[in-house]
Amino acid sequence: MLTVALAVTLLWGLSAGIAWWQVRHEIDELFDTQQMQFARQLLAADLHDFDDDSARLPRGRELLPKSLPKARRGSLEDDALSFSVWSEGGEQLFADGGEHRLPPPDGQYGFYDVRLDGEAWRVLYLALPDGHRTAVVGQALEFRDEVASEVLAAQLLPWLVALPLLLLAVWLTLSRRLSPLKRLAVQLRARNLDDATPLQATLPSEVQPMLDAINALTGRMADTLTRERRFTADAAHELRTPLAALKVQAEVAALPLPDIDRARALSQLDAGIDRATRLVNQLLALTRLDPLAGPADTQTVDWARVAAQVQADAAPFAAERGVRFTVSGDAAHALPLAGDETLLALMLRNLADNAVRYSQDHGGEVELTLAPDAVSVLDNGPGIAPELLPRIRERFFRPAGQTETGSGLGLSIVERVAQLHGLKLLLENRPEGGLAARIVCG
Repeated sequence: MLTVALAVTLLWGLSAGIAWWQVRHEIDELFDTQQMQFARQLLAADLHDFDDDSARLPRGRELLPKSLPKARRGSLEDDALSFSVWSEGGEQLFADGGEHRLPPPDGQYGFYDVRLDGEAWRVLYLALPDGHRTAVVGQALEFRDEVASEVLAAQLLPWLVALPLLLLAVWLTLSRRLSPLKRLAVQLRARNLDDATPLQATLPSEVQPMLDAINALTGRMADTLTRERRFTADAAHELRTPLAALKVQAEVAALPLPDIDRARALSQLDAGIDRATRLVNQLLALTRLDPLAGPADTQTVDWARVAAQVQADAAPFAAERGVRFTVSGDAAHALPLAGDETLLALMLRNLADNAVRYSQDHGGEVELTLAPDAVSVLDNGPGIAPELLPRIRERFFRPAGQTETGSGLGLSIVERVAQLHGLKLLLENRPEGGLAARIVCG
């Protein structure tokens, strides 16, 4: 409101200044023209009838009969205009009865600004072509200022009176229109972070998009907090089991056992550490992926480079399990996509790890296929029971009776990376046995 009031006041002052300059310019033009016309009339007048006694006229007010009513006597400024006529020899032939004596001509022609008795005057010197006579007409500049001020006041006074009323109207309008925002602020202060209920308020149309954005933001915040709490609880539960197992294996290894038993305990301890490390890495990956709205580094995907990286990463584990890992398809025409190759490699690496883990030991086959419509990872393992397919993507979900180690987060990571790239994960059991995990356009 202070900004609006200041802006309106400054604009009003600027407008008044411009109006003053325009009015003053027009008044100067008007009175300069009048002075010129009056001087020409003086030069054209027959002054032979004036003798020495009548060469100075009384003031205009004194020439009017005193019996005239005030309205007919007019409002005169006798001291605002003065004139005189001079001969070529410097003799004053005629003058008004004013108290101001205009400077005699001394070769001057045209308009001059001079000071008479301490006052500023505008004086015109106009001579006949033969130079026999010169008319001198002067006008007090103060009179012009008064006229300009009165004209300007007549125009601006209504606006000056209306200015406070305008500011009051603006203040009342703004207060009334912005009062819903105050009530909205009260609702926001009283709201819990996980409350996704949309805020309700009747707002001006200009502010309604902000309320819609706030409601969308609070919904995302509440959803994020809910996911984080569930994620934290699940992570704590999942970490508790391997950590307890590690502690047990460490205690067993510390017992006075035969070398073969101690070696078995240390081997199990090492495997437990690997499982815990894998779980922590998966948790960190999800923590990094969840807040993202899209790929951080977007470029045209080179599927040949991504497939080579995934094959190199999966090779040691596949060799350990006796699983043959192959890459097929035309990488140059595979699933045209712009995205983050590092994230896409992470996505395919999790699919490959699952495929190797659940393929047949010593004879299993895993194939990474690249096609224009999909990127797929195929295995010849047992597949997934049809009733479990809807739940297999849930975080930390692992089917009952599972013998393979895992965190239950691999497919969650795959699905999240796919979502960031506008892709979709499809899981289906192959007719010949095994599982097909396909990444297709969403």
